[in-house]
Amino acid sequence: MDKVLDILRNRWVKFGVSFLSLLMPVFLIFVDWLAFAYYLRPVNEVPLFLLYVLVNFVFGGLMFYTRHQIITRLVVCITPVLAFVLLIIAFGQWYLIVPPVAVCAFTFLAAGTNETFKTILGTIYLLMFVVGTLVYLTMLNFNLTVQTFLEKVTECDISKRSDVYSYSPDNTYRVVMYVDDAGNERSLTSYYIEKTADDVSLPYLNCYKHLYSLKVLVTMDQSSVVYKWLNNDELYINGRAKNIKEMFEQADELRNAPEEEEEEADSDAEVLTYFETHDFDDEEYYGTSAPEAAVPVTEASEQDETVYE
Repeated sequence: MDKVLDILRNRWVKFGVSFLSLLMPVFLIFVDWLAFAYYLRPVNEVPLFLLYVLVNFVFGGLMFYTRHQIITRLVVCITPVLAFVLLIIAFGQWYLIVPPVAVCAFTFLAAGTNETFKTILGTIYLLMFVVGTLVYLTMLNFNLTVQTFLEKVTECDISKRSDVYSYSPDNTYRVVMYVDDAGNERSLTSYYIEKTADDVSLPYLNCYKHLYSLKVLVTMDQSSVVYKWLNNDELYINGRAKNIKEMFEQADELRNAPEEEEEEADSDAEVLTYFETHDFDDEEYYGTSAPEAAVPVTEASEQDETVYE
């Protein structure tokens, strides 16, 4: 037992273990991305939450064990920012937010960082969380949140997503319904197509990527809509056959088109003189030449004299 303790107290062992703390920012970035671009559907909520807490606890133990190492001290200064991003993206999903935020706060306070620096940075982080939360709640009243921004990008509200899917024969695509005001006579139903290649499968959790999904139909009469897959790429919906593969290709081209057009415009841009922008020649303006279609020189000179007087 004493030999084990001596090994654990060895500074080189702690230095080597401190490199594992770099996985904490990677883990938080991964969770931020899942919360932003994916629809998270737990398979079993209790084991999933316990596993999530365990992963955060392991990272917290590793960083506490190596709290005096330079790598860990740098990591604990970064992770609160990533935890704040998660707070903004997944606001309200406290089971997803609380474990990493608690670990980040604990490891930041326990780290062997200079006390003055820790006090200043800790105050900044505290204000960031408090003020950020208040600003977010204020923006929530005006419907200006990350979720509303994401709805504008994907044109769908995750809270109205149906868990009933229809997959293509080769499982490349799936049809997803978003029902607005379900049960109302004027309820609006939107049909989207998602690619399954970007999905992520984790223990006790299915992650369906909804970012850049494709809208194929919006209707107020869901009962009259009939849809079925004709083949791997074609979907028959509401009396029409749609080639999903071509539609995704066109959507990708439109998404990338503005950047390409802007680059071409910058490369082909011409510097025009005042006379070129006003569609006449500088020689004609000063009366040194008088093309047949132009205004006579005498008239132009009289106008010039009037202007300069």
